Amino acid sequence: MRLPLLLLSAAAQLMVLPHPFRESDDDSRLARARRVNLAYAANMPSFVADETARRYTSKSKSAKWQPLDTIQTEITFAGTRAVRRQIRRNGKPWERAFEALPGFKWYGGFGTEIKPVFDPQCPTIITYGGPTKAGEKELLKYAFNSPANGCFSPFYADDQQSNPPRNGHVFIDDASGNVIRLEEEANGFPADFDLAQRNEEVSWDYVIIGSASHLLPVAANFVILYSSGARTRIEVEYKNHRHFEASSDITFHEE
Repeated sequence: MRLPLLLLSAAAQLMVLPHPFRESDDDSRLARARRVNLAYAANMPSFVADETARRYTSKSKSAKWQPLDTIQTEITFAGTRAVRRQIRRNGKPWERAFEALPGFKWYGGFGTEIKPVFDPQCPTIITYGGPTKAGEKELLKYAFNSPANGCFSPFYADDQQSNPPRNGHVFIDDASGNVIRLEEEANGFPADFDLAQRNEEVSWDYVIIGSASHLLPVAANFVILYSSGARTRIEVEYKNHRHFEASSDITFHEE
């Protein structure tokens, strides 16, 4: 049976629309998750937390990790800005800036990863991966892929800069639409770049501050593979979340 010319024309237009975020009619949950998480990323709550980061190193891809150090800070967040104060390395005060610490410094892990995944202006492609569970939470799993030089932040090593492709997964709370876990992998760095791969995992949970419940980052993990073959692993915990109180002696920097 031949379809009317008008219907064929409309179907052809739909087939060639260059829109990476086109959703099927039955996937309204992804559209909702995009709205919910972009609103969250645009209005990140300000808070203070105690951050503990345990760093490990390995000279190869073997399972043996050697403890490097433990970094403890009071970290203050205001939107996407963060500052670390009262830094202690292996229990001793670190009198210099966070950036002066030797080894890999972690700057993600608290929400800046959300916008590059969900923003329709970004070239990230999201595909549904099915339902799953984390404890008592019903989660929806989605895979994402972003090309090089997309919306994710670039990496810096010495005087070099690289913004490689990203891929990973987001796990969304089916009840609220919020991201509860994000897994991101960056690879495809230039051959002469110091890094060969960086993996990141971020977990959020509902935290009580005062009498209110807030969805805040509670943990982050990073694994870094250098072009030399050496590796670094960083396990980060955020605890004792509390209200942010503005102070004139705090200088923020973009993370």
